[in-house]
Amino acid sequence: MKSQNENSATDQTKKKEVKRYAFAQREGDDFSCIKLLEGKFEGVIYKYDKVAFEPKPLDSGDIPLRFTYDIMVNPNKADVESLDFKNYIGDILIEVVEQQLKEGSLTFNE
Repeated sequence: MKSQNENSATDQTKKKEVKRYAFAQREGDDFSCIKLLEGKFEGVIYKYDKVAFEPKPLDSGDIPLRFTYDIMVNPNKADVESLDFKNYIGDILIEVVEQQLKEGSLTFNE
C-alpha cells in the first residue's frame, strides 16, 4: 500500500485568493475606476489621474512612481487623504502596471 508524502489540496483547504479591488466603469465614461473590495477602504471607488515615473532612479535603484487620484465614491467616509490610503492604492497601481507590462498592454502618453 502506498502512502502520500503530502496532503492533497481539496476545495475546502485550497487557499483562496481574496481580490482587493475590481475595475469599474460607468456607462459613457472613457476611463476605468478601481473599486476597493475589502478592509477599511472597502467601497471606495477612485481613478488614477496622472501617473509618472521619475526620470532619475533612487540610490537603491528603485524608480519612484508618482500619481494623483480622484475619489469618485467614498460611502464610508474613509480617510482618503492619509498616507495609509495613498500607499494602499500605490501598491495596487504597481500591481496593475506590472500586469499590463506582462500582457504587453501598457501604453504611455507624452
